[in-house]
Amino acid sequence: MRFRTHKLLLVIHDILVIVFTIYLSNVMYSNYSSYFELGYITSDLMLGYLLIIGTLILAMAETEVYKYQVILNKLRHAIALQKALFLSLVALVFFSFIFKIEEMTSARVLLGLIYINLSIIFGITRVLIIPNIFYRLVNTKIINRNLLIVGCGKLSIEHADELIENRSSYFNIIGLVDDKEQPLGQEVNRIPVLGSISDLPQLVDRFNVHDILVASDTQCDNRLHEIIDKCKESNSTVHIVSELYNIAHQKINIEEIGKVSAFRYVPPQHGYKLVYPFLKRSLDVMVSLVVIIGLLPIWLIIAILVKLTSQGPVFYKANGVGKDGEEFLMYKFRSMFVNVSTQLHQEKVRKMILENDSTEKLVHDPRITPLGKFMRKTSIDEFPQLINVLIGEMSLVGPRPCLPYEFEVMKEWQKQRCAIKPGMTGVWQINGRDEVLFNQQIVLDLYYKEHCSVWMDLKILFSTIPVIIFGRGGA
Repeated sequence: MRFRTHKLLLVIHDILVIVFTIYLSNVMYSNYSSYFELGYITSDLMLGYLLIIGTLILAMAETEVYKYQVILNKLRHAIALQKALFLSLVALVFFSFIFKIEEMTSARVLLGLIYINLSIIFGITRVLIIPNIFYRLVNTKIINRNLLIVGCGKLSIEHADELIENRSSYFNIIGLVDDKEQPLGQEVNRIPVLGSISDLPQLVDRFNVHDILVASDTQCDNRLHEIIDKCKESNSTVHIVSELYNIAHQKINIEEIGKVSAFRYVPPQHGYKLVYPFLKRSLDVMVSLVVIIGLLPIWLIIAILVKLTSQGPVFYKANGVGKDGEEFLMYKFRSMFVNVSTQLHQEKVRKMILENDSTEKLVHDPRITPLGKFMRKTSIDEFPQLINVLIGEMSLVGPRPCLPYEFEVMKEWQKQRCAIKPGMTGVWQINGRDEVLFNQQIVLDLYYKEHCSVWMDLKILFSTIPVIIFGRGGA
């Protein structure tokens, strides 16, 4: 059975359970209410039932009940299910009022029956039965993934032992790949060393490898990313355990391999790879148009204040580095005095990049106007970048655009963040903003690059609103 097949089966199971529970609740409600006729479903009720199915499946995905580590932890699984049911109920009530589905909002007893029954039935099937089925499928090797481990040091052996001892692990360790060009020996801790990193493509084909775990002890970032790039070329799922990538599981709930959280690269699904850019561009155009038109009066007020409080133009225009390293003209409300030197900022970012320093902005920057301090704190100065989004040079969500003199100093692995369009907000802006080190910021940008989806974009956009309102991390 393919690894993702069991997740698809879980989704099918969940939909069937929801449909069955709705029918069961209708039977129970028809015995309770003389006004409710079983089998007669109005268009309002049908729309309401479809909303229950849609909102609950999305809520279950959001609360991570399809993740391996949640499925096998009964307490965590039960709590996540209750959160999903609550989120679905809130969303259902909200949409029922928006779309005026009066029959759904007025049938409170029926609604209560549906969600109480869902809680009971999911508790039985998902928390009690499904984990036991999963264990049996793993133990009989029906769910099975061939795994290569890159690295022959302490870190790789430690994780290999954990996977071997973990009875619920569906990974079959094929062997080790030495991260040096010359293999250390035939075996390390009873695990065969199959070759060096240069042998990886042949080993993947020969042993039908599905996953690669990079657990290298190397302290060199460039060398680590050479190894990662080589692994990604194999078209296998790549899991990375490294001190550099620890920020990912500190800030984001990510998949675990065994009992260890690991940064994961998944080969792109070609169908979604073609559809996603279209969906993302549609979202960019619609939202930017609505915000530009809706906030036009505020834009005019800000423009007047910028002109009244300091000399110079309303907009500040600078070259930013966009997709694939191409430069474009980036717009902002001017928050600095005119004709000021960029030397101070260039020295700050050079030190930040080369020494992996904090991404915190300059304190008491003499170039910033009094109004500019407020605009930067609330990110109001970046609103004109919606023009860049509308043009197609930027996106609403993505890595923040860097300046040319920043790009020149970056290492090659750090420049990978520029493989996609820059955005107005992103993963690290909602997970610490100026509280992360430069390399950590890059890793979070790379996480978005590898896992971006419409659902993730929407979550980031909604999470950005309180960051703007309360000015967390601004300067």
